Amino acid sequence: MGQHTFAIGDVHGRADLLELLLTAIGRLAAEGHFTYRVVFLGDIIDRGPNSAAAMAAVVRTLEALPGSRLILGNHDWFPIRILDELAGAQREMALRHWVYKMGGYATLVSYGFEPETFGVRDLEQRFPVKHLEVLRDAERFVELPDHLLVHAGLAPGVPLEGQTAYDLMWIRDPFLSFAGSFGKTVIHGHTVTDSGLCEVTENRIAIDTGAYSSGRLSAAWIDPDSDITLLHAEADGKVTVGVQPVQLRAAA
Repeated sequence: MGQHTFAIGDVHGRADLLELLLTAIGRLAAEGHFTYRVVFLGDIIDRGPNSAAAMAAVVRTLEALPGSRLILGNHDWFPIRILDELAGAQREMALRHWVYKMGGYATLVSYGFEPETFGVRDLEQRFPVKHLEVLRDAERFVELPDHLLVHAGLAPGVPLEGQTAYDLMWIRDPFLSFAGSFGKTVIHGHTVTDSGLCEVTENRIAIDTGAYSSGRLSAAWIDPDSDITLLHAEADGKVTVGVQPVQLRAAA
């Protein structure tokens, strides 16, 4: 019968919406008698109110559902960048940037820390080890037969094996305005859609619907035949399945 894949867009601390969506997905699988996995497109943390609970839900899902994956978002990257890629004063500078410019303040509060006094040593010694391990083990992308799941997007004209970590986590244009083929349809987050709904072009599907501010978390359900169904979890507690996407031209 084949495994179904549910790609979930940027959570940004909206653990309430994530739990709602995961519960709905589980019910769909039980009712349809199919196996499934979840691929998180990244940016689990920052900005929203409960990054700690959102990360806990991701950890639980990765452990419970074989084949599930977390793709590293640019926000998720900050804690491990600080710990693993920087040294000396650069670490504290990056920590301050994360806290005050990237939405890390809300993340630290959700873990019970005091952001004003939180330092690199606290990140090393007090941040949940399992959550850091999951971030360190995250993927850069997940490839399916007809779709490519990624956080931000791809650099046009560059083979998949040549894509940089930076572009996979951070790119907007020229990815968003590119009208050509990427070989497979790209499903991505990172850039909040103008419509607040999932948006589709000839070469990509954008599913970051701004959960932390809009109260809407979206997902793409890819069945074994590569057919796509879109889902929205809303702040009012409703989950809508089979949402009609906004159709855009491939080039802006």
